Amino acid sequence: MKTDTRVKNSLSYRIIIFICILAFLVSLYSIFLGISRKAVSERTEQYAAQRWMNEDSAFNYAQISCFFTSDANFSKNNILSLSRSYDERMITESISSQAGGRLWIHAFSGQGKVIVDSSTNIQTQVTAVGNDFFFFHDIELLSGNYFTDDPLNNDHIIISEYLAWQLFGSYDVIGKDVFISSVPYYVSGVSKDAYGEGGTAEPHIYMQYDVYEKMDNTLFISCYEVLLPNPISEFALNIVKSYISLDALEYEIIQNTSRFSLVNTFKTLGNLTDRNVKINKVIYPEWENQSRILEQTLAYLLLIRIIILFIIAVTLMIMIIIYRMKISVFFEKSFKFIKTKAKNTKVAKAISDKRRKEYEKMEFH
Repeated sequence: MKTDTRVKNSLSYRIIIFICILAFLVSLYSIFLGISRKAVSERTEQYAAQRWMNEDSAFNYAQISCFFTSDANFSKNNILSLSRSYDERMITESISSQAGGRLWIHAFSGQGKVIVDSSTNIQTQVTAVGNDFFFFHDIELLSGNYFTDDPLNNDHIIISEYLAWQLFGSYDVIGKDVFISSVPYYVSGVSKDAYGEGGTAEPHIYMQYDVYEKMDNTLFISCYEVLLPNPISEFALNIVKSYISLDALEYEIIQNTSRFSLVNTFKTLGNLTDRNVKINKVIYPEWENQSRILEQTLAYLLLIRIIILFIIAVTLMIMIIIYRMKISVFFEKSFKFIKTKAKNTKVAKAISDKRRKEYEKMEFH
C-alpha cells in the first residue's frame, strides 16, 4: 500500500514538473511577443495610414515612402507634377471624398547641418521639412507645438531636448530665439531626443525646407512620403511607381503599411542574407534606418518564438506518449478531488445553516 502511494506521489510530482516546464515556455513566448509588439508600437511614423483612417475615412489607405540620392534630382517640381497626377488618377478611378476632405496627403524632407550661434558654436543636425511632414512624423514634443508649412511661420523651428539644454539649460523655452548665421529663429516646440547609432542624444532642429534651402545649396529632397487610397492590394504603391521613373540606383520605393506584419516578418526572416546586399546608393534617414533594424530584430524574435513553440510541441508529445493513461488518471482524480471538496464544503455549509436555524428557533421559544 505504501509502495502504491509512493508511485502515485512520484507520478503526480513528475506531471507537475512537466506542467511547470510548459508554463515557463508559454511565459517565455509571451515575453518575446510582448517585446516585439512594444518595439513595433514605438515606430509611430510607420502608422500614418492607420491614423488617417481613424479619422472616419471611407477607404483603406497605404503609406508609401520614396528615398532619393542627390543624383536623382527629385525636386519640388516633381512633387507638383505628382500632385496633379494623383488628382487625375482619383477622378479616373472614381474615388472621391464624401465629406469633401482631402483624399491624399504628402510630405518631403531633406537633411543637413548648421552651426547654432552660441558660446560653443554647436554643430546641429537639420531636418528640413515640407507639406504635412508632422502628420507622418508625430514626434513627441516635451513642450510647444508643431509648425505648419506656411510662409507666415518661416521663422519657426523645433529643437531637440538636448539642444534646448545646451542653449538654455531647460526644455521649457517656447518663444525664445535660436540664432543661425546671426538670424533669429522662433522656438515653437521642443522634441524628445532621438538617439544616434552610438546611443547618445544629438542636437537636432526641424525647420521649413524652403528656409533651410537658402542656407545650404547642397540640400536635396532625400525622402518623399504620401498617403493614398488603397482599395486593393498595392494599388497605391503601383500608382507612385508609375509616376516616378528614375535610375534604379538613385531611388527606392517602399510601402510602409503593414511592413511589421507577421507575413512580412516571415518574408524578412527568409531574406536576411539578401537584405545585407545593397543594390542602390540611397542613404536612408534616421527613422528609416531604425525601422530596417527593427525588421531584422522582429525576424530574429520570430525565430526564437518558433523555436519555443517547437519545444512546447515536443514537450507535449513526450508528456502524452509517456503518461498518456497516467495523465488522464491524474487529471480525473484531481477533478474528483476538487468536486468532492466542493461538495463537502456545500454539505458542511448546509449542516451549519440548519444548526443555526434550529438554535435560533430554540432561543425564540
